[in-house]
Amino acid sequence: MTSNAENKIQMIAHAGGGYDGHNYSNSIEALNGSYQGGFRYIEMDFSWTSDQQLVCLHDWDKTFKKIFKKKIKQAVSYAEFKQLVEEHPDFRSCTLDSLAQWLSNKPDVRIITDIKYDNLQGIRLIIEKYPELKSQLIPQFYQPEEYPILKDMGFKDLIWILYQYKGSKQSVIELSRPMELFAVSMRTSQAKNKTLQKLLKHHRIFVYTINDENSKIKLLENYGVTGLYTDFLAH
Repeated sequence: MTSNAENKIQMIAHAGGGYDGHNYSNSIEALNGSYQGGFRYIEMDFSWTSDQQLVCLHDWDKTFKKIFKKKIKQAVSYAEFKQLVEEHPDFRSCTLDSLAQWLSNKPDVRIITDIKYDNLQGIRLIIEKYPELKSQLIPQFYQPEEYPILKDMGFKDLIWILYQYKGSKQSVIELSRPMELFAVSMRTSQAKNKTLQKLLKHHRIFVYTINDENSKIKLLENYGVTGLYTDFLAH
């Protein structure tokens, strides 16, 4: 069971947080705004470049087109991504390097990672390249078999996020029971499900992505949710 201290409501800036009406920017400007707004838990998206580096981007399809106003058939190189970031008129999407630099004087910030493909490889890359960041990371994992590997890597705080998991709701209850988790993250509809509500006996439920105050209140008051990912709600 979670302790009373752990039951404090956690507001998480989604994809770095909203910036100037933009969501999914994963940008330095979004990070600055979130930090100034009181957020200390910040979720960041990571995607692989063509030369196997990590950059802060949700995907190379719709989100890339939305941010950079061009369509591509496949991931670009790290150098190409950096050039596009430098040329962007409004904000600077993070690379792993610029994110690490931003975090270097903010030990109070925790980054929740969202690496949709080759997640374990991505986590290893981050802590090999920037071992000083390890204590600031809360890795999300997608399949239960990732959990023991991340624990063996030394991570204390982990989040099981359910959007890639294809197993039954009951299997989530059973598989998560022995896990020591920071939270289980899910969609609003899942948080309201009677079976998944049983998670509350052992774990916290976090919900993504909530930008409406009424939805926030209902989830917190009616469904025992204690963490929300948001683009635009205040901390």
